[in-house]
Amino acid sequence: MVLPQWHGFVDSVLRLMVDGQIRRNVEIRNLVAERTELSEEDRAETMSSGEARWANRINWAIFDSFKAGLLLREARGQYKISDEGRRRASESGEITYQTLMEYDSYVEYQGTSKQPKTGSSLTVGATEPGQTTTAAADPSEALEQSAAQLNRVVIDEIYGSLMQLSPDGFERLIPHVVKALGYGTDREDNLKPTQRSGDKGIDGIVWQDALGFDRVYLQAKRYSEGNNVGGPEVQAFSGALGQFRATKGIFITTSTFTPAARAVARETAHYTLILIDGQRLASLMFEYGVGVQIDKTVIVKKLDQDFFDGF
Repeated sequence: MVLPQWHGFVDSVLRLMVDGQIRRNVEIRNLVAERTELSEEDRAETMSSGEARWANRINWAIFDSFKAGLLLREARGQYKISDEGRRRASESGEITYQTLMEYDSYVEYQGTSKQPKTGSSLTVGATEPGQTTTAAADPSEALEQSAAQLNRVVIDEIYGSLMQLSPDGFERLIPHVVKALGYGTDREDNLKPTQRSGDKGIDGIVWQDALGFDRVYLQAKRYSEGNNVGGPEVQAFSGALGQFRATKGIFITTSTFTPAARAVARETAHYTLILIDGQRLASLMFEYGVGVQIDKTVIVKKLDQDFFDGF
């Protein structure tokens, strides 16, 4: 089952509440989740904030039903169905986002809340010929989607900058990326690029302990797009690791790896050989803060119902 969008829970919320009972928000959420038979996979899905996605969507279904006048707020965090809500729930048709848009109070709320109409907007009906009514992602998810889009732009910019580096600059960059990933120590020579001659295919070494007993060997290839790293190159790096009696190796390129190259890495038996292509490298640099800086921080607050329940 695909987890419904927030407006997909409106019908279930109102049909649950048609019995006229007053229920707390959390009780409505849990009962709707049971009635719609959300799978364990649906319940396990979380937003970037850590909140369960299904709970967030049902919360918005409750709130928007309230803004349309189909639910009444009896007390803090407690709701009951309104007469109009009971009337709509008694009808055979599904209660949708288009249903909510039939109410002036909800249209006014939509106009004042300025909810972002994102690329994930869903057309659910038509009001007049040539016009459509769209249900946007709820504000929490719209913010999450916008952040993901901005992050994707920055990752693409990182990738573009990597492609502009010289081969030597790219090799000097890689040990710093590996250190940011958590490999290495604080010793001064922790990030050690090898000499250009006699390096046996090794472009850098990252020490894993203060005495240098455990090391990660690096190979970096700044290739243009389409010039993919093949099996022979990975095999050569694998051979160099064997000569150094290494246990860990990382081969990084700005392009990508052929299936044969990936097969070589999978089949190494005596050490771990990791392949990182250009797109993954850019994503890792973004995630671990290499070559990026914080532009702005947006603080999103939500109601602390437990605080008010204490009074």
